[in-house]
Amino acid sequence: MQLITTKAKPFLKWAGGKTQILEQMSNFFPVELKLGKIKRYVEPFIGGGAVFFYVAQMYDIDQFFISDVNEELVLAYKTVQSDVDDLIDMLREMERKYLRLNIEKQKNYFYDIRSRFNDSRSLINFHNFKSNWVERSAQIIFLNRTCFNGLFRVNSKTEFNIPDDIL
Repeated sequence: MQLITTKAKPFLKWAGGKTQILEQMSNFFPVELKLGKIKRYVEPFIGGGAVFFYVAQMYDIDQFFISDVNEELVLAYKTVQSDVDDLIDMLREMERKYLRLNIEKQKNYFYDIRSRFNDSRSLINFHNFKSNWVERSAQIIFLNRTCFNGLFRVNSKTEFNIPDDIL
């Protein structure tokens, strides 16, 4: 039996993402990384994670430490780490609902998710995993994948304020 493997890719599009330039960037990686001498990878600003996913799959690293100043982003990565199956189930359900709708109703669905995302921020404990992280992470991913240019931006009230990408 032949094992089919799929490479992990960023699940979020993020400003400053490096997916398109990874091959060129790898030419500047330390020789020690290529020789397997570097065993710890630290990513202070994970963003979409293109470099992290690339390094994790191309090199023999024992420890990974990822972080970011954006607590919504960190919450999404921690949810993937803690409860990826429930997150995938919720995303599939959101996708199923969204794709069944006509364009006008897709817009309404997007803005409903955005509104719920913004209204529920005060209910989130960003330091201790709770079941509501799954819904929040699903909302982040959904909004990121359906909003204009796949951006993540918040206003001074920390509300996600990117419009939908439906013309």
